[in-house]
Amino acid sequence: MNADRKGSMVFVLGMLSATGPMAIDMYLPSIPSMAASLSADEGAVQLTLMAFFAGLMLGQLAYGPLSDKYGRKPLAYLGLGIFTLGSLACAWAGTIGQLQWLRFLQGLGGSIGMVIAFAVIKDHFSGPAVGKMMSLVLAVLGITPVLAPLVGDFLHRLGSWRTIFWFMALWGIVLALLIAALLPETRKAADRQRFELGRTLHNYGRIFIDRRFIPFTLALCTAQAGFFAYLAGSASVFISEHSLTSTQFSLIFGANAIGLMAAALLNPRLHRQIGALATFRALAIGYFIVLVLLLAYLLLGGKSVVVWGLGLFLAVTSLGFIMPTGSQLALQQQGQYAGTASALMGSMQFGFGALIAGVSGALARFGGLGLTAIMAACALASVLICLLWFPRNAVAAA
Repeated sequence: MNADRKGSMVFVLGMLSATGPMAIDMYLPSIPSMAASLSADEGAVQLTLMAFFAGLMLGQLAYGPLSDKYGRKPLAYLGLGIFTLGSLACAWAGTIGQLQWLRFLQGLGGSIGMVIAFAVIKDHFSGPAVGKMMSLVLAVLGITPVLAPLVGDFLHRLGSWRTIFWFMALWGIVLALLIAALLPETRKAADRQRFELGRTLHNYGRIFIDRRFIPFTLALCTAQAGFFAYLAGSASVFISEHSLTSTQFSLIFGANAIGLMAAALLNPRLHRQIGALATFRALAIGYFIVLVLLLAYLLLGGKSVVVWGLGLFLAVTSLGFIMPTGSQLALQQQGQYAGTASALMGSMQFGFGALIAGVSGALARFGGLGLTAIMAACALASVLICLLWFPRNAVAAA
């Protein structure tokens, strides 16, 4: 593959994989003003994230097997079509109830991104080139949580929160055109014909009860649930409780995203020094300790936004080690079922995200104290799974 074609593929796949995360992060600074516009409380607006995560969960389970059977590009068009229609409908939503249902539809479409992007890489490349292409796509994806809130804040100031959803609809249309022009169909016709769609549920069930998969996945999902609580509730705390502007919140959110990315880059070095299993245990415990200390500070009456923001930065940065390590541990022994296991793991992550975003929305009136308590509870669950269910050493894990 020549450099130009490879570069265009990285660009398109990066945009595709960023679709879901962009739709999560872009409207976070607008949550307080959306609540005022729709005559709803901020907790109800946070529930739109729960609906979006539920759509991501169900979509990931379906799109992977369907794209194996019918091809990558037809499913990409289907998902982006649903995402675009959902975005347009969100822009026209008149009530908070309508927005919650429409965000579910948007999430159902947006879930296509990661599924198809990594499936295309797996189809089209082999050997070391797979890892290199994934790294390039993830580099594009990693920029999303830094830029999306800032772009969303700019669009809001340009028009209103509805302008953000108009932009998302335009994103879906442009991306579909780029896929048509620049991305080949990578799933071979013979492979599509041989694929047995009926065995999908059987494969999911086999992996779900695999003791080499489920402990690591549950530890990852419970830890990451705290991150989803942070996504759902942090804007309300920073903007409504601590009186920061939406731009200031966007900059803080971007700084936390940079911390997460830096940790992910350092993660392989830590693996080489102490191993993946020890890395996950150590960082899960550290993540929990940070949140317990932050919770104690708030319970004792601490109100400094600097202290709270610093605690969140340390917690989010810890997740930069925990999330890729948990994924690696869960998938390392799945062999030919790695794709199905990856889809199941992604679906479980967003399932936990939907659940915890619902809890965060229900407890929004407790502000930073409630959010920190939720995150600490998620961290505690992950630590308990690590200590009670993980194998004792790396040899047993392998």
